[in-house]
Amino acid sequence: MPRTLLALLLALCGAAVSAEIRVQDDIGEQLVLEGPAQRVITMAPHLTELVYAVGGGDQMTATVAWSDFPAAAKALPVIGSNNKINYEALLQYQPDLVLVWLSGNGESMINRLKSLGLNVYVNKPRHLDDIPRTVLNIGKLLGREEAAESVVAVFRQAMKTLGDEYGQSRPVTVYYQIWQSPLMTFGGSHLVSDVMDLCGGRNAFADTAGLVPRLGVESVLAADPEVIVVGQYTEAETAFDYWRQWPQLRAVAGGHIYGVDPYLLHRHTPRIVKGARQLCEAIDRAR
Repeated sequence: MPRTLLALLLALCGAAVSAEIRVQDDIGEQLVLEGPAQRVITMAPHLTELVYAVGGGDQMTATVAWSDFPAAAKALPVIGSNNKINYEALLQYQPDLVLVWLSGNGESMINRLKSLGLNVYVNKPRHLDDIPRTVLNIGKLLGREEAAESVVAVFRQAMKTLGDEYGQSRPVTVYYQIWQSPLMTFGGSHLVSDVMDLCGGRNAFADTAGLVPRLGVESVLAADPEVIVVGQYTEAETAFDYWRQWPQLRAVAGGHIYGVDPYLLHRHTPRIVKGARQLCEAIDRAR
């Protein structure tokens, strides 16, 4: 074989190998794409937001309900919700990448998607450090690495600024409520608990088992938090009035019951910086 032809073949093989994208997801599975994904379906609102954050909006094909940020995401076809989807509709879009959320979608749905021969990236965020890692992985899968690196740099600086401003202040005990009936909060392994630490707060139920534990009123009364933060999607004022029944609580006696925007604080995206500032400012008022 002529040397020039051999060199050309070797170069082509090398280019094919270099175009291959390899990423390990949050459950340790290796995902291999032949090139940047062009037909992406996201199975959670925060994953939709992350795709747009790295500039991949044009690569989005479909998503699930409540994918409402940025505004452009509202125009995407919706194939279901986080725990119930139309598999036939999903397959019609011929996705070359499906981004899923382990906690929200569940193992059964994820296994079903994999059984259909789809490229599935499993996201399992638990801590603040998981956000930049996820951004970088999605950026790589979409061929948007430079944009992802820029997003991560801004995010890390913003979180450092908050930590420097509030993290060394006097610790404040916080009860964070996400639901009224039954009473529900975030455990110590949840992302929001990390944000409390960043703000110099201490999650009153950090040691309670479960990611989203249910509580009895007696538990909150016993914890006697200095601050009550309500991060409910609905009826936040009802929660305020409910806790005012117990004026002996330090949070009630001091007037330290506050609301934060759950759409900012509960989604595992760089926008959590805005929600974190709301939480830090609320906690700081009790000092």
